[in-house]
Amino acid sequence: MKYTFALLGIFSGCVSAAPLPSFSEIRLGFESIDYNESLADVAGFGQLSQSISVTNPAVRQLSYTGIDERWGFYIGSAATISTEIDQETWSLKDFGAIQQNDFKVKANELAFTAAYNYQRALQLTFGMKIFTSSFTRSNFKFVNPGATRFDDALKALPREDGDPVPRFDLPGQTKDGDDVLQNNPASLVPVISVTEDQMGILATIGARYDSKLVRPEDKFSWYIEGELSSPVYSRIQNTQFETTTLTDNFNGWGMMARTGVRYQVVEHVAVMFGVDAYYKERDTVTEEVNGRRLRVPEIEYTNVSLTAGLQWSY
Repeated sequence: MKYTFALLGIFSGCVSAAPLPSFSEIRLGFESIDYNESLADVAGFGQLSQSISVTNPAVRQLSYTGIDERWGFYIGSAATISTEIDQETWSLKDFGAIQQNDFKVKANELAFTAAYNYQRALQLTFGMKIFTSSFTRSNFKFVNPGATRFDDALKALPREDGDPVPRFDLPGQTKDGDDVLQNNPASLVPVISVTEDQMGILATIGARYDSKLVRPEDKFSWYIEGELSSPVYSRIQNTQFETTTLTDNFNGWGMMARTGVRYQVVEHVAVMFGVDAYYKERDTVTEEVNGRRLRVPEIEYTNVSLTAGLQWSY
């Protein structure tokens, strides 16, 4: 009998040490990206800013692997499948709209997250993400009367004898002091574009609750997750800077919220619908290179996706 009790004790210990169920999921849908840039002061005339929203098809993936009853880890990814092109407008304080151009943006993310099971259904998470985004601007045009007023204000700035006359130029264009402000002159062709690639390594901390872990027999289940992040390292490459790369550390912050519902179709497979929301800020990055000041604007980035797909457990 004592051997039976000993075996039961060993068995019960193994059961209590069993990890949480592992799973993988994939969801397809659409993401809405709001992208805002601003420079605090341009030539002493105030803030230059723009704001645009685009909608792209997107994919979201997540997998969880349980190690023991306390620990597990997630690997997640998010990606833009294709990009929508829309028109954005730049505005300068006191001058109004001064420039328009076409705009498209895409984003990718790869996350590695450790999870500590504080309670059966509540996990505390921490880890890192590699976040990349890329935008392209093209078909630049002046917007009047703001562009002409800004150009006149630049020409009227005080300067020393022999200094060049400051002008409002579009990418790929250079004007002399007496050239007329106009769209797409001979020095500017429609195929000229500006591309910026951004990469950040982010430290993350958060929490996740999953009702399926409390009531595994239920057909319906739901989850909710929140996370804060900070960019440990950022890198920016812009085609206007030629071969120069700008870098910075801890130059912003971000947060993520994720929620969704599932319906168990068969034992190990569920259909699901989810909402993922990301908000990120990046401060202005400035570097001096060969006596020339290079500066990229402050950025606010919001991504909200609605997706549906499958989850399978094992």
